[in-house]
Amino acid sequence: MAKDYVEKIDTESREVPEKYLQPDDEKLAEGRMVRNSKELINFNSSSHIRIWYNNQTHGYALHSHEAFEICVCVQNTYEIIVNGKSHVLKEGDILIIPPNMLHEYINDHYGVRFIYLIEMQEFFNSHDYKTIEPMFFNAFLCNMETCPDIYDEVYKLFMEMNSVYFTNSNFWETIVYSKMYQVFAEIAKHSENAVKKESTNLNQSVNRISNLLKYMDINYAEDISTEDAAKFTGFSKYHFLRLFKLQTGYTFHDYLTLKRIRVAEELLMTDTQITDIAFQSGFNNLPSFCRTFKKYTNYSPSEYKKLRLNNIENPHNPDPKFDKNLMDNKKSKDQSNKKNSD
Repeated sequence: MAKDYVEKIDTESREVPEKYLQPDDEKLAEGRMVRNSKELINFNSSSHIRIWYNNQTHGYALHSHEAFEICVCVQNTYEIIVNGKSHVLKEGDILIIPPNMLHEYINDHYGVRFIYLIEMQEFFNSHDYKTIEPMFFNAFLCNMETCPDIYDEVYKLFMEMNSVYFTNSNFWETIVYSKMYQVFAEIAKHSENAVKKESTNLNQSVNRISNLLKYMDINYAEDISTEDAAKFTGFSKYHFLRLFKLQTGYTFHDYLTLKRIRVAEELLMTDTQITDIAFQSGFNNLPSFCRTFKKYTNYSPSEYKKLRLNNIENPHNPDPKFDKNLMDNKKSKDQSNKKNSD
């Protein structure tokens, strides 16, 4: 599927194909801006969606935002660092980055990729999302090796999003959202397929684990033992541990720890004291919290808090229609004017 699509576009030209130019919208010509490590997204018109054909030779600094970000690598390779972990995407790879997760693009060579920013806050807070949340504790990589059961369909859905977005089709925003929901449904199916091999009653097993995930989403700060969790689902401890790992991709202990870390990351973007954050997110003491947070994120809580709250203003340009020298020229002009006035 991916190779078939690559052959249809001109990957030799350094110009953006006309059919992938952004709609005429003044907001879209302003480039991208990161402030306090949070990207201030200029979405298309009054929507909450933006898609780029990106063929630039430079990367994009560390940032996060409340939208899902997806990168589909079409030609050559592309490195994305998410939560300190490097993902080198090959042609056809799809990487889905959850909201509010720190990531940066590292690039020094020509290539082609599509980048999607889709705000889905209601879904992010929904019960359905909680059942697949373990898949998004880190960036989700979809290719023929990691997801052979769903990859072709997922790739096709993203290409269909491109088709309606760049042609400005009637009801394009609704169509893009519907296809993104289908992507998540495919990912849920991928999770269920892993359990199917080990369970004689698929629906019962998936539902019991899903109900536990919903319970943990609310009670993550409680002292929940493996025995308590197994009892909640009605499985023996051994059978529970196998099914939980198959459905979520994590051991029960790692899942609970990562859930607490994600809660702590959200709290570290507020004025809450780090000691209070430790207890509110379910850790028994500050040293344990600091040690665990560093292990899973590569940052100490204080480093992470400083990073997220630090005053950074960093203009970037992933949109080929935007003149990347504009900001530098404006800065030079401002400095020159200041000298003259002095």
